[in-house]
Amino acid sequence: MKFTKDTFSTLALPAGKSEAEVWDDAIPGFGIRLRPHSTQWIFRYRRGGRQRRMTIGAVSAITTAQARDIAARLYARTRLGEDPAGDRAETLARASETFEHALRPYLIHKQAELRLGSFESVNRQLMKIATSRGPVEARSTKSSLSGFFTWAIGQGLFDGTGIATDPTIGIPNAPINGPRMHMPSDADMVKILRALPEGDFGDIILLLTYTLCRKTEIGSLGWDEVNFGAGLIELPAHRTKSGVARSVPMSAPVRRILERRAQIADGTRGLIFGTGRGGFSGWSKPKRMLDQRAGVSGWTIHDIRRYGSSTMNHEGIALPFVVEAALGHAVGDRISRVYNLATYQEQVRAALELWATRTERLISGELEPEKVLPLRRRKNA
Repeated sequence: MKFTKDTFSTLALPAGKSEAEVWDDAIPGFGIRLRPHSTQWIFRYRRGGRQRRMTIGAVSAITTAQARDIAARLYARTRLGEDPAGDRAETLARASETFEHALRPYLIHKQAELRLGSFESVNRQLMKIATSRGPVEARSTKSSLSGFFTWAIGQGLFDGTGIATDPTIGIPNAPINGPRMHMPSDADMVKILRALPEGDFGDIILLLTYTLCRKTEIGSLGWDEVNFGAGLIELPAHRTKSGVARSVPMSAPVRRILERRAQIADGTRGLIFGTGRGGFSGWSKPKRMLDQRAGVSGWTIHDIRRYGSSTMNHEGIALPFVVEAALGHAVGDRISRVYNLATYQEQVRAALELWATRTERLISGELEPEKVLPLRRRKNA
């Protein structure tokens, strides 16, 4: 068919399908990708024997005429032997280089401040980070700053500012007493989960508890990552810490939360939580308010993953390697991973269903909180 402004009234995702593509008859490679909660213009072509794809934009944001014009120009470029997808990636990479042009006048503007006390300023900021966000983040920030200053000095960006050496040199690393070992107890989690507010933050904490995902994996979750048909949250490689795509099975309460969110979604955003173009942000304020309402402090959102892992292992809900797979961790050593490519998808699905049932019983009061001793580090470990 040839796409017109009335095309979308006749398009629908086939029953039982999580994705479908429809192609325009007039411009080769110009199409529409249908998903449960998003519809996007796309363009595909072949380059060096391989098929390349590009997303033009959301149907809700780009008109048919605009999308057709973009697709026509992309098609013309491919006919001339160009590689639009490759050019786009190169353009994005080069865009970062413009930082240098913005940085130079900024450094000149800040010349007096930098010359008077760059060391003290950097040290003061690092100590502030260590106090408010923890020593690990302070060390990471210091490492990043050191790399930046070393590069900038080598590029001559600090010429005329009075800075000739890395200001982080000589600043001691914030002391770290080993990995964080805190774990909320069942009683703590009951108070936290019962005190959750309605809205984005409350739903995110529930999903994090049921799925044991990392907070950005849920906070920036997109509708195109939710596959109701397969019962999976499909996280692409660029959204996971390991850099490997993974699928998180939906337990019954996870499906209910996402289906409820789908009913109130207006279809204008591809992301489930947050506002504007990004995912959920501003975690600190609702977390402080939740601590006050629940009467629980000293825990972090990431501690939920440690709580889930420890409890599942302690109660034998799943075998240790299944728990690791549920957390998105690599299973086995480097050699075994070469030969064992199993994802343990069904075992993880069963484990998360059992975990969700346990959590719901805990919230409802049907299950008594278990008295879990706080984790302690062994001496000289």
